[in-house]
Amino acid sequence: MISPGQLAPTPENLTHLLEVVSEAVIVVHRDSGRLLAANSNACTLYGYPRQTLMEMRYPDLATETKSIVAIFSERREHVPLRYHRRSDGRHFPVEMSLRWAGREPDDYAFIAIRDVSELFRRERQDKSDGQRYQALFKAAPYPLYLLNSRGIIVEANTAALERYACEMSDLMEQHISRLLDDDQQAPRYYLSRQSFLPAQWHRRLDGSRFLADIQLSRQKDNDGTQTLVAVRDITEERALLERLKASEERWRFALEGQGDGLWDWNLESAELVVSDDFREALGLTYGSSQENLAAWIGKVHPEDTPGLEQALISLMKGNSTLIEHQLRARCRNGDYRWLFLRGKVMDWNMQGRALRIVGSVRDVEEEKQQADNERTRNEQILHTARLVSMGEIASALAHEINQPLTAICNFSAVALHKLKSKVPEAELSSLLCTISEQAMRAGQITHQIRGFVKKGKTTLRPLSIDCLISSLLPLAELQAKSFDATLGLQLAPALPQVMADQVQIEQLLLNLIRNGLEAMKNSAGPRRLIIQAAINAEQMLRIDVIDHGCGLPETMQNGHWETFYSSKEDGLGMGLSICRSIIENHSGHIWATAGRDGGTTFSFTLPVPPEETHAA
Repeated sequence: MISPGQLAPTPENLTHLLEVVSEAVIVVHRDSGRLLAANSNACTLYGYPRQTLMEMRYPDLATETKSIVAIFSERREHVPLRYHRRSDGRHFPVEMSLRWAGREPDDYAFIAIRDVSELFRRERQDKSDGQRYQALFKAAPYPLYLLNSRGIIVEANTAALERYACEMSDLMEQHISRLLDDDQQAPRYYLSRQSFLPAQWHRRLDGSRFLADIQLSRQKDNDGTQTLVAVRDITEERALLERLKASEERWRFALEGQGDGLWDWNLESAELVVSDDFREALGLTYGSSQENLAAWIGKVHPEDTPGLEQALISLMKGNSTLIEHQLRARCRNGDYRWLFLRGKVMDWNMQGRALRIVGSVRDVEEEKQQADNERTRNEQILHTARLVSMGEIASALAHEINQPLTAICNFSAVALHKLKSKVPEAELSSLLCTISEQAMRAGQITHQIRGFVKKGKTTLRPLSIDCLISSLLPLAELQAKSFDATLGLQLAPALPQVMADQVQIEQLLLNLIRNGLEAMKNSAGPRRLIIQAAINAEQMLRIDVIDHGCGLPETMQNGHWETFYSSKEDGLGMGLSICRSIIENHSGHIWATAGRDGGTTFSFTLPVPPEETHAA
């Protein structure tokens, strides 16, 4: 067998020998550094043609001159990392294995060269990835720690040290069970395949506890399976949920204690979720709490449906913050019952569209019946009061109506006498016109009394206060004559109309006028009652009835007048109480003030419709 030392190192022999090697190989003379041979892989690696490469010396390929001397003088057999130069001038890292042959001074080295650029790049990438991982691990806002296959903590970030109130030395090499309130749960952290452990009680090193959700991520490496544990403290979140739950239970208890049912409307799915109390309010059977909205709308009385839909549209558009609506709904037996519906938008999307409405419903059928009965009773009281008032002015009325009746009798007698005497028709025509006028006068007085005494429901209509006072003036003047008093009117020009019940406002004014006249019956000075009307600063119609009488007791000047309590010996105690009820029915206010020079001023206000306010 021929040894490498016995082989003549001619370029041709070496080239043939090197071509069977898969790596890039060059043969370099030790003393001169001249390349004796190179295979095709070496030509490809350095980017030179073989002829050009064979004319070069090893220092032409290397970038570090000092290392060349050490490699050849020490006859090294392995060089882990050096940088070589390609034909385009680029440097690249290489790993070299050397085998020496020949005798000094003609010994030479077979050098196998491996390009480690990719390996070097991967190592740098791994190092960079590791550094980034460490940076992310340390800076993560959630507590993180790493467990080995036995559940020992091998690494932890800053957030974990803060959460568990400890130093790194306190946590490292500790078993996970030390951090758990229930150490029986420890194997689930490093042995099970679960990736999420909800609501786990953890223990700090100072003994305090916190509730946490745990996220687990596992990976395998040379040391076995490691588990990354991410900890999210939910103690405050769970406490808040408990408080919200308790608050909701109290809210539900309060509403259900008042007999209110609950409803929750999802506008996107048109699904309406209702409570059992909601069903009970309609007398329906118990079952699924979810119903289609259309089915519930179909139970509303047809006359109430437009108003409900309009109120809901206004709420969903944000024109109103709360819906409060009374409606009739059909029960299981087919009867309609009055319900009071309340609701509020709880969720809006980014475009301002309502997503969810939550509200309550209450059965107000009995309240409605009681209110109707109360209204009927009040109407009866008002009617009785009007009859009493008419009784008080009966004598004056009899005198007043007696005058036109007497005139009719007298002129009728004269007309009969003239007719028998066959006087001209012109004289008879004049007498008949006078009789007709007196009959019309009597009819007007009768009509006013019938209209005042007539019993009816409260009906609000546009009303001119000027016309009302003008129509009321004859009756008021009758009362004034019986007390030897006069009336004075001070009405502001162009007063707006108000929404009022004419008969009730007439009764209110007649009561106040009557009280003022009675208060002045013993006055030594002029007995003059003044009626004023104007718009006040709040844009409401204010009417004052001013007398110069004995005044009102201080206890009755606050406007809280009780029924059947009177400061007059023969009073029924109903007049002022009725006046207050009338004003409350009209959403106004009534009060009394003492005059500077004696007497009393009774004042009341009536709302003016917005369109009338703008017009004024």
